[in-house]
Amino acid sequence: MSNYTLTEEFPPNTDPEEIGFTSTFWIGLSVSVITNLVQAFALSFQRKSHLLNDLLPRELRRDAYKRPMWLFAFLSFIFANTIGSIFSIGYLPIVILAPIGAMNLVFNAFAANIVLGDPLSKQSILGTGFIALGALLVGFFGVIPEPNHSLNDLMQLYKKPGFIIYFTILETVIAILMLLTHYLEHCCAQIELKEEMEYKKIHGYLLTDIKRWIGISYGILSGNISSQSMLFAKSGIELIIISIASQENQLQYPLTWFLLVMMILTGGLQLFYLNKGLQLCDTMILIPLSFCAFNVSCLFNGLIYYNQWHRFEFWRLMNVIFGVLITIFGVLLLSWQQHESETDEIGTLLSETERLATAADEDGFDEEQIIYAEEDYDDEDIDEDYALNNSQVNLLVKKKKNRHQFDTNGGIRL
Repeated sequence: MSNYTLTEEFPPNTDPEEIGFTSTFWIGLSVSVITNLVQAFALSFQRKSHLLNDLLPRELRRDAYKRPMWLFAFLSFIFANTIGSIFSIGYLPIVILAPIGAMNLVFNAFAANIVLGDPLSKQSILGTGFIALGALLVGFFGVIPEPNHSLNDLMQLYKKPGFIIYFTILETVIAILMLLTHYLEHCCAQIELKEEMEYKKIHGYLLTDIKRWIGISYGILSGNISSQSMLFAKSGIELIIISIASQENQLQYPLTWFLLVMMILTGGLQLFYLNKGLQLCDTMILIPLSFCAFNVSCLFNGLIYYNQWHRFEFWRLMNVIFGVLITIFGVLLLSWQQHESETDEIGTLLSETERLATAADEDGFDEEQIIYAEEDYDDEDIDEDYALNNSQVNLLVKKKKNRHQFDTNGGIRL
């Protein structure tokens, strides 16, 4: 969800006492809450589709866009995100955006419990509470309102030596992180092909743990790239508003179109890495960390690009840092709980028939594919490491395996 506000002449009003609770306010608030709820469930269903796809033998796994559950969840997320951003920007004061961002992380926890079967224990509730509090601090103290700028203003901002140095360093770090993360994912994929290994490890670390960290890295990349998309979007949309509201046509300049193209490109790249993170990491861990990366990156982008240092007090920075630390602590609580849950699940290896039945029931495989797979694959062909070390997969299958009947030849009647 967007954490910026577009205004014609002045920064938005941030004084709660002066906020009018008009009908437009309640419309904006209602739409924002509903769309945040939809986004949370959409992300959980995307994650669920990835988990169900991993239940299948590698030869039967499908690309995400070929899976009905993932495709519907992805389109729902895009639609809800777009509508929610429009209404939050147009109808809500900036002081309300931080609580809504924190509420989104709470929705994320409940969606993970309902859709993915993540346990909602005291520890998970406490961790979610810390995450929401941290997000509230980061979202509230990390936003500095900025008035609109003309194209000449933006050109001067982009030409500043400080911004050029900062942006060069930032892009270099992001590029290195991208390369390292993709390389690690490639190494994991190669190791997974070695079926003779009972417990697949890299330098003593379980493959599933490494894949979770790779997913976290993709989530952080998504948050950072999203903040850059926000910067391009704010600049580009400002120029469009100026063109519509005044006689100055900003669309005649190449820089305006460059900003709009970069907004679309970075927006697509952000969604790509978010999806890759969802393939490898639990939403209760991934989304809060991506949220923090986005807000902190937005903060420093604004401080340097708009030269806001003189408007950003030291105590605000301390609150942002404190909020990030609280969020990370909440994520650690959830991560420790997930590790304990996985340990309890070791030994509950599911038969190949049960795995195929679950994937078929949930994400669109037809009967012919399932019977063909059942005849051609034995239990030895499956990725045991994934099943033994991923509690979400086991929870999903346990919920569904009793719904299927098996005939004497091992086939599945759907």
